[in-house]
Amino acid sequence: MVSIANPLYFFAAPSSSAGTAESPTIRITDVIEFFFVAHPDSGRKEGEEFKRVMYFYPKNEILDRQTDITGFAEAVVNFTENFVTPETNKEPTEFPFRTVSTQKAEHVYIQARSRIFVENDQFLIGVALCKQSCQVANYSIFVPALKNVLIDSYKMFRLFFGTMTNFRKHSEEKFRERLEYFFGRYLALLKLHKMPLLDYLGGAEFLPLQGEIYLDIVTMLSEVEEEFPIIKKLVFLYQDKLLYYSISSRDVPSLLRYLTQNLLPGSLASELEPSKKTNPGRFLRGPEDLSLDTPLLGDEALPTVYLNSKDDEDEEEKLQRFQMIVYRCLNATVCMFVKSEVTRKLMRNIDSFLGPELVKVASAIGDSVGSNDAATLRSSCDFHYIYFNPSSLSMTSSFSETQILDDAITGAIKPPNPPSDVNRLVCETLFRFIDENDEFGECFVKSDSEWWIVLKKVNCRLLCLLLPPCVSQPSLADIQAKAQSIIKSRFEAIFFN
Repeated sequence: MVSIANPLYFFAAPSSSAGTAESPTIRITDVIEFFFVAHPDSGRKEGEEFKRVMYFYPKNEILDRQTDITGFAEAVVNFTENFVTPETNKEPTEFPFRTVSTQKAEHVYIQARSRIFVENDQFLIGVALCKQSCQVANYSIFVPALKNVLIDSYKMFRLFFGTMTNFRKHSEEKFRERLEYFFGRYLALLKLHKMPLLDYLGGAEFLPLQGEIYLDIVTMLSEVEEEFPIIKKLVFLYQDKLLYYSISSRDVPSLLRYLTQNLLPGSLASELEPSKKTNPGRFLRGPEDLSLDTPLLGDEALPTVYLNSKDDEDEEEKLQRFQMIVYRCLNATVCMFVKSEVTRKLMRNIDSFLGPELVKVASAIGDSVGSNDAATLRSSCDFHYIYFNPSSLSMTSSFSETQILDDAITGAIKPPNPPSDVNRLVCETLFRFIDENDEFGECFVKSDSEWWIVLKKVNCRLLCLLLPPCVSQPSLADIQAKAQSIIKSRFEAIFFN
């Protein structure tokens, strides 16, 4: 029997530093009005409408209100379906959504279903944020960002359990238990960026490296795939930054969040323990004793994840189940994904083959991290920035928690954080004036609080600069010249001017 505890490594204890005044994030539980997962077809019978509620937060909400809120969401979806035509829905999205704005809250509902039509398989997932609480927390609600946060919540559940349709089909009681276990912990840890653009873009932090070292990484991973054909996909990280992935880009944000916020931090203590091994590499999950040949069961079983993948004969990606092998050495982490059964012998062979090679590659990366090229963006500057490359999902920002921690360690001088109205203006400007389908675009905006916002898009790559108020009251020409100077000095290598 498969261990049901296996995928729930996800949940770690909340950080004690969270919630400080300087934090670039807020906890969603501080501003949330409600969150729910509903299955409309389960509440069709009169008098049994409450059965459609599969999960509801907060838990102390009375059942009648849970039923009313989920019923209102279903009514909104059904009513607005009457106005959806082929002309207005030329590009159907994976997650159809609806938004509702009231005097007190902003609501977002998404529909989650299987890609292959199955009767009675639609789920409604909804969230609402309290406007007054957001104002107190100095957080600006940007509905498209909130929609992406809601979709990411579902994707995180799907990463560990597969689709809700398949899970519920086997046992509704077990399904409700897993929803309670997962979202009860997930929501307690979920954070929203005070700069909503980060949640809207949903990128991943990459580590800038010299070409030769990156080539060494790719070569090593290619040799691993050649030596072990059973390994179908790979992800490579150094510290908490991404360097390489062969999984679908649709799975990168969810998997990276699990690795960097939960699995890797939880392994740091054991890394400091002395080891008798000749190489410092080790597996983060699975059996401690690899010398035996007994099956991997119970606590020794490897994490199971569901990733979008396509076989050679398939044209479209499908959700497929993989076992995840995580191997770490000197701050470098290699995640390997396998469809077939994983044995202790396979893990012994991977350790023997990958360990010595990863030591050399990790050492080279560590030597280069402190170089001038890698530290360019960590130096003192008088502006904030967000860079995003949609093709690779690469994103770097002065608002990220990692960057703020780096600044604190290095003592870099940074400008004050923009007020919430500027954060909202950045999002609205991008949404209204920079077309998502255009490869090029440029926009300069000045806020009422004297902040300048510069949005520049080249070859689909986006750069956002936020320049704080200054005594000299610069003109538009001055801001254009300053933006060009910043791009040339700090972003030219990754953003073609």
